[in-house]
Amino acid sequence: MNTVMIKAAVMAALFSCGVSWAHADDLSVEERLDKLEKLVNSRNMMQNDLQQQIDSLAEEVRQLRGSLEEANYKLQQATDRQKGLYQELDKLKSSPPTAVASGAGATAANTTASAASPQTTVTPAPATKPASAEETQAYEAAVNLVMKDKDFAKAVPAFQSFISKYPDSSLASNAHYWLGQLLYNQGDKDGAKTNFLVVAQKFKDSAKRPEALLKLGMISLSEGDKDKASKFFQLVMKQYPDTPSAQLAQKALNAK
Repeated sequence: MNTVMIKAAVMAALFSCGVSWAHADDLSVEERLDKLEKLVNSRNMMQNDLQQQIDSLAEEVRQLRGSLEEANYKLQQATDRQKGLYQELDKLKSSPPTAVASGAGATAANTTASAASPQTTVTPAPATKPASAEETQAYEAAVNLVMKDKDFAKAVPAFQSFISKYPDSSLASNAHYWLGQLLYNQGDKDGAKTNFLVVAQKFKDSAKRPEALLKLGMISLSEGDKDKASKFFQLVMKQYPDTPSAQLAQKALNAK
């Protein structure tokens, strides 16, 4: 009775493993058990291999998820940094020109030279004439890299090239300001200061001058030089009252 039961169990196991009844009848019980053990071991090995593959895939998924989270974090940081630039650029695009008296501009330029660091001597720009078609095209191409394409990496050398080629253009002060803003956004405070200072000292009648002075104050404040920042803010308020830059300078002084 036990032999019959063992045989039936072995037959059932062999059948479940894919061994036919006809072939099983040709084997002894020991051979059948040996074959069954080999089949079971083979199946276990296959299951172990599959489990390892599943574990490997799960680990890859975890790594990819971690990389994605890190990329999203860096993207959010970049987005936050660019947000301030977008707001400033939109403000510049919509702000009306600000008239500046020559005498006041010259006085402010001298004050700026003594307050700014590093000290830089900039020759005042000669009387400007309307920009040529070539200058306008080059300038607008650089601006479009920022406003339309949002390609700030290419915009920096585009403005640098414009300034190098047309240093005394009527658009040069704007180009210096844009370049200063882009460099500031990239964390290059020294490069930003240099360009803002050029606007303040060389282009005394530029509509971008109050904004440049304001940015010089902001940079000084971020560097911990509160006294120098105060001088820039007070200069903006004195030379350009009733302007958005003066209002921002007043708020910065109050906050300081």
